Amino acid sequence: MKIDYIKVVHPTIKDRKISLIFIDNKLDLVSAKFLMYEARHGGRNGFIPGRESHKLRANRIGELYRHLHALGKCWRTATEIDIKKIRNAMLCWNSNNIESLENYDYEPISNDSMNAKLSYWFKFYMYMKKVGEFHELKMSIIKVRKKNYSSGLLAHLNYRENQDNKFIDVWLLKVKPSPIQFSYHAISKLEYIHLEERLKSIDIVYALIAYLMVETGLRAAAALEVKEVDFKNLFKYLNSGKKKDDVIKLEYISKGGNLDFCDIPLRAIERIQKEYLSREFVKRRKLYTDRCFRLGKKYNEKNIWFTDKGKEVNYTDLRLAFKKASEEMGRYKNKITAHWMRHTFATWTLIDYSDKNNIPLNSTGVSIDIRLKNILMRKLGHASESSTMKYIITAIELLNTGTHNGTIIPLKSFLESKIVQNITREKAIEEFDEEFDEELFDVVKYAISKGIVVDDSYV
Repeated sequence: MKIDYIKVVHPTIKDRKISLIFIDNKLDLVSAKFLMYEARHGGRNGFIPGRESHKLRANRIGELYRHLHALGKCWRTATEIDIKKIRNAMLCWNSNNIESLENYDYEPISNDSMNAKLSYWFKFYMYMKKVGEFHELKMSIIKVRKKNYSSGLLAHLNYRENQDNKFIDVWLLKVKPSPIQFSYHAISKLEYIHLEERLKSIDIVYALIAYLMVETGLRAAAALEVKEVDFKNLFKYLNSGKKKDDVIKLEYISKGGNLDFCDIPLRAIERIQKEYLSREFVKRRKLYTDRCFRLGKKYNEKNIWFTDKGKEVNYTDLRLAFKKASEEMGRYKNKITAHWMRHTFATWTLIDYSDKNNIPLNSTGVSIDIRLKNILMRKLGHASESSTMKYIITAIELLNTGTHNGTIIPLKSFLESKIVQNITREKAIEEFDEEFDEELFDVVKYAISKGIVVDDSYV
């Protein structure tokens, strides 16, 4: 079975693309119907999803097809036992659902990643049932109460739903969630310097894309779409009295497909102009033009990022460059990804802002300083109390250690951090729902039982 993914323009949604699955060079009509539907209704609350999410959606269905084919099945003839075999193989479990790493020659995926795949496969089969496409899969389903909005500002949304919408169907094949993440993946400025050096040794475009992201907070998709005109008029701004550390507005298309703006420092414009656009870009654009003519490819006049061979840089190229750079830095498991640059930007922003405005991050309790949330809202385009708390924790980690080592927290640090305790309590409320008892709840015992905290008092 040969599976290919072809990206095409969506026929009914303006300025949207969709990835379709081809099996042995033939369009798979069944998945095409589903993916077309998802392109319009696959986002939160049934709205249009992020404009780059179509790639992941198609890949997940293709992955299901590929694994079932290896079992001698197709999506129509698969049973729940077949899906369980696939799940256990991805998690490196044996038939008794117990981790058995010695029987596999690869690393297991995380529980959260597995649940994301299972949820999407569940969605695929439920859609097929809805449209009357025959299949043999009988799914074991349980009804689970939907999460309520804990924020007082959003609590009113709980009352807009009728009783029937308070429960959702969940596939029993799903596994327990991965350990709670209290912080985001971000790197120190020293580690970023090493990363940029490795990326530059691969190709300067990857180093400059990473630099653009860490200076602006742009997602990878938006950073790949910047235009040459965005980096012009530098001297006009400098002659107007602006300094290199001042910022101007940069136009970009958001994840939801809307026109938005972010801040870009003039120093970033100067560096990209000097190190790439003034000379290297001109040579590479000529190679790109020749390549398009030679291969009969459509010419994209807006693009500025090209490899030294004249190839247009896409997200896959960027992902592989980050992977290679991470491995050269000795990161074979906890690899740095392009999206880490957005988290790193937000974390550095909090550190700089709190330092300039004398806001001590370590003293943050259950409630956060509204100024910290506002700066993230302005710089990232969105921010919640929960995400702001996570960025604060990430900032504290970088300030204290200069590293970012994951989610396991020593007991002493846990007891000193009201932020972490509050997030842990929220997770417990989500897990126990109506059975949660404030008087009986012990946040320390719960955190230790979930593997969030290690009791270091005896070490």
